[in-house]
Amino acid sequence: MKVLIADQFSPKAIEELKAAGLEVIYDANLNGDTLTACLAEKKPAVLVVRSTKVQPPQIDAGIPELKMVVRAGSGYDTIDTAYAKEKGVAVCNTPGINATAVAELVFAHILNADRRISENVTLFRQGKWNKAAYASCPGLKGRTLGLVGFGNIGLLVANRAHAFEMEVMAYDPVVKAEVIEKTGTKYVTDLMDIAKNCDFVSIHVPGGNATKGLISKEFIAAMKDGATLINTARATVVDEEAMIEKCKAGKLFACLDVMSNEPAVKKGDFTHPLSAVENIYCTHHIGASTLQAESAIGDEAARVVMTFSKSGEILHQVNK
Repeated sequence: MKVLIADQFSPKAIEELKAAGLEVIYDANLNGDTLTACLAEKKPAVLVVRSTKVQPPQIDAGIPELKMVVRAGSGYDTIDTAYAKEKGVAVCNTPGINATAVAELVFAHILNADRRISENVTLFRQGKWNKAAYASCPGLKGRTLGLVGFGNIGLLVANRAHAFEMEVMAYDPVVKAEVIEKTGTKYVTDLMDIAKNCDFVSIHVPGGNATKGLISKEFIAAMKDGATLINTARATVVDEEAMIEKCKAGKLFACLDVMSNEPAVKKGDFTHPLSAVENIYCTHHIGASTLQAESAIGDEAARVVMTFSKSGEILHQVNK
């Protein structure tokens, strides 16, 4: 069976696939038209991606040989799952595997926002010293973190927040109150309670129509002055214009790992309106990008592929 891997992927997992007798084609730079062309030429049975988009042109280029698309990660809104189903292509993911890496990045952003670490480093590199400007940061102990979504990542973020002696509130209409409250986290039924009462708000919901604009203009307006919004989920969840407006007014701090119109390429020049806003810190969609996460995700993605190759069984299918 032929497998095309069109994104950064664990070398160990690639060797596991080859050892299982699979023909592996690996090109981490494929996307858009180049991915379409490669699918048309190579005709793999399985396509493995991480952030690379898989839309109708790519699916059409791969069929009828293409039987499965594996998203090496949890979120799959970059893949047209409905069209894949229509064409008989299973879409699978690796849920929960990268949760620790994302939770760690969330806390890196929280600490960075509170202590203004990035600004300290920037001034130092500019040959400037301004200890007084950063001598009155609030600190984390006793402050309140609000979680929008309490799945695998939300739970891990809550655990870390408790270790910092923070108060934690969570909103999730799917998870039962007792599941949330047994972690020492306060359960709320009204999303606006998160906006009104939290010093930090961290988003942990999937992308898609159901969550588009969930962090609305009204939510952002209701957030406490000086609060911090952390988004490591999907850009579509947040009203970006409302967020920018409040950040420019100096009333909100935003820490983002995702943003609108992210580049399709892995490396290159990139300008964005967010880069000009002083109160916004952006990382390069690196939430799941640790060696630990890459290895674990690779192992699980390889297991999905090898199981399908050996028995035809489809694990973690999201478009049944």
